[in-house]
Amino acid sequence: MKLISPIFHSVFKRRDVAILLAFSILPLLTPAFSKDIQGASQAGEFLSSAMAFFDASIETQYQLILPSLILGLIVSSVFHDEINSGILFLYKDLKRSSIFNAKLLSLFGIYGLYFGATFLTSLLIYYLYIIPSHGIDAHFLPVTGTSSAIFLRLLATVAIHLILISLIAAVSIKKGTLQAVLYGVLFNLTAMIAPLLNGFRYTFPNTYPNLIGKMSFGTALMISLGLSILYLAIAYFSARRNFNKMEF
Repeated sequence: MKLISPIFHSVFKRRDVAILLAFSILPLLTPAFSKDIQGASQAGEFLSSAMAFFDASIETQYQLILPSLILGLIVSSVFHDEINSGILFLYKDLKRSSIFNAKLLSLFGIYGLYFGATFLTSLLIYYLYIIPSHGIDAHFLPVTGTSSAIFLRLLATVAIHLILISLIAAVSIKKGTLQAVLYGVLFNLTAMIAPLLNGFRYTFPNTYPNLIGKMSFGTALMISLGLSILYLAIAYFSARRNFNKMEF
């Protein structure tokens, strides 16, 4: 665990991390797209509460693909680039599983910062612009009937990104940056369109927020969590096996 702090600081200093964190200000663009909105009833549920607005911001970031692309470049640089440059030779006396876990946890931490920064930006925009501009009542928590779907959608989005990080790590250890990032983009696109495809949609955790109503929240939560843990475990152990087999 002593490796996490220095490795995290090393990752955090990368230029691509600054670019990724810049996307956390995306909620600032919301006013440009909502000038004609006169109230929450017309704006839709995403203005009904701070958490609903945050959920909409996270969903918009996810659909842009570009933040995930930048995240893929960061992951590849942490693994593929350091392997090729010989930097990992400095860690040759340390246990490989410890090195790998520290790197992966550092990348999870970077995503956590990005997620947290987006949350703070969303709160500021909601309370300082949305509320005064549209004259709507301020609510932090989602209104009744939407809270379960919003909670599960946020949870599924986080899970998809953790799986994405682990998947790109697994690929980048054995292949080049371009191939690793392309695998990541393909996974992202598949996860994005999966909820729209009958039958296939049940294989992705981000489908289940849309199915609350057809099934209970508890059932949707358990299936979504189960799929997330399964895919994350597969990606994690694949990446760890590849890392343990490499030479440096």
